[in-house]
Amino acid sequence: MKKIKDNCFNEFDPNAMSVEGALDNILKSINNIKTSEYVDLKKAYGRILSKNVKSRINVPNYKNSAMDGYAINVESFNENDKTYECIGESFAGNPFLKSVKKNQAIKVMTGGMIPSGCNAVVMKELVTKTGSFINTGSTIIEDQNIRFPGEDIKKNTIVLKAGKEIDEIDIGILASLGISKVPVKKKPIIGFISTGNELVSIKKPIKMSQVYDSNRYLLHGLLLKYPVEIKDYGVVKDKMITIEKKFVEASSDCDVLITTGGVSVGDADYVKDVLEKVGKVNFWKIAVKPGRPLAYGKINKCIFFGLPGNPVSVVVTFNLFVNAALNKLLGKSNDHPLSLEAELLTDIKKRKGRKEYKRGILISKKSKLYVRKSGSQGSNILSSVKDANCYIELSENMREVCKGTKVKVLPFTLKSEYYE
Repeated sequence: MKKIKDNCFNEFDPNAMSVEGALDNILKSINNIKTSEYVDLKKAYGRILSKNVKSRINVPNYKNSAMDGYAINVESFNENDKTYECIGESFAGNPFLKSVKKNQAIKVMTGGMIPSGCNAVVMKELVTKTGSFINTGSTIIEDQNIRFPGEDIKKNTIVLKAGKEIDEIDIGILASLGISKVPVKKKPIIGFISTGNELVSIKKPIKMSQVYDSNRYLLHGLLLKYPVEIKDYGVVKDKMITIEKKFVEASSDCDVLITTGGVSVGDADYVKDVLEKVGKVNFWKIAVKPGRPLAYGKINKCIFFGLPGNPVSVVVTFNLFVNAALNKLLGKSNDHPLSLEAELLTDIKKRKGRKEYKRGILISKKSKLYVRKSGSQGSNILSSVKDANCYIELSENMREVCKGTKVKVLPFTLKSEYYE
């Protein structure tokens, strides 16, 4: 294979922590939120359950018909005489409460209670009716077409476990149990700050050497997926005393504080130094691309993430590390990201030393999975994430990767437009 040119020569740093080591450090340093609250069922979507939920009733709570038809007793079935007298009706919410004798039938609708003395339902389509009498044309077995109490959910069983993120199906289940208030984890407060003299508000005209502050809006969007309270602390200029003051102020209000920019080794990068002064640095650099300069630690009880300034690095490091931290903080059940194997459609350049997360487009063609890069992979090229539906994960020891190689991919969501 032709050698692929790579203009980035500073790939390996022996002091950088591995992705796995960084995740382990983060998760060991965070405790679950202990406080919980009860919220109305309609407001529970997306929240994290703080307690197991048990069913107080059977669902369904009575024996009922699975279809429209006639309830009978199979003991009175006679191959020579399949005639029954229909003496009443049982509708959902309006049951037939009298006793039913042999050779008698009750017309039932789907969901209607099965009357006492009946133990089977014959489909309406299999019955011929003459006046008040019906004739069943086929053999009947006991319990056919009957739903039993607790068939869906049994009384006193755990229906949803603590740590479950409540979705629309869960809300439907809780409603079927008559539960109107749900115990959930209290929302933690997540604050974020952008650092940099070059940053300009999107409401102001931009000048040469300036850039619009997109990272705060990016972080706000990323955080909207979580059951948290969001606090935007704006932009802080690259001045150590100003950064220190803002860090102390924000950390006193927040459970987690996230910053972007100012975390590398430049003369105007003060985030790590300030964190060391007012709090504790657990680690600083990670063997990952994009996103090597990442400061993690705490300011008193506030969890601190100093993310890189490039927007792609913000997205990747948030997805890899901040996501894991927020799930641990919220006590969310551990879920393992879906990973797939796909065949590369293009060559990819890479140096040894860092695990890389290329932005890719995953497609399915003729029952096989293929993946290609989603454009230029620079850490400032946010469009490479916009057009992507997965990460292509390349391990530390991999070098230049040839077209046709099977690689590991981590899908975001499988968008239908990428299927051929």
